[in-house]
Amino acid sequence: MPVCINEARPGGKIRYEWSNGKGAGFYLTGEYLELEPYSRIVHVERMFMPDATPDNHVETRFDPDGAGTLMTMRMTLPDAQTRAAMLATGMEHGMEASYARLDATF
Repeated sequence: MPVCINEARPGGKIRYEWSNGKGAGFYLTGEYLELEPYSRIVHVERMFMPDATPDNHVETRFDPDGAGTLMTMRMTLPDAQTRAAMLATGMEHGMEASYARLDATF
């Protein structure tokens, strides 16, 4: 991830860029809409594959769960075609692997 811009405040910008180190990759941009410390984040993002997808509204919640925290992320896309295109990238596997690595550090 050669670029990681994350301005965590309402109106703050997001830009993440991924690269396979061989000239291929993709990126996303977005903005934060709401932040409730320790409980909720709402943002909008668009993936560039290479053209921008329609806005994806994302709500992430953090709830106590025993000795840990349950994170629930809900992505709301404008239509089934956009959802299918995003899933075709395999993004859920990359997201799961990233969260598993993060979980293993704690």
